[in-house]
Amino acid sequence: ITTHKSQGQTMQSAVMDLQGCIGAQAPYVMLSRVTSLDGVLIMRPFDDKKIMSRQSEEKRMDDARL
Repeated sequence: ITTHKSQGQTMQSAVMDLQGCIGAQAPYVMLSRVTSLDGVLIMRPFDDKKIMSRQSEEKRMDDARL
């Protein structure tokens, strides 16, 4: 099943290839479809930047203030 086809679905388990994802949205969609981390099987190692998001401007300003 593709990332696009999985949107709106809920799954008990899924096998994922996060390294093959393009963009930041696809990994989020894939991971958010599964009801528990116990149901996630990741096929191969992936760059952790694939699942990291940028800090909000407000958070950056708060951190700079400290």
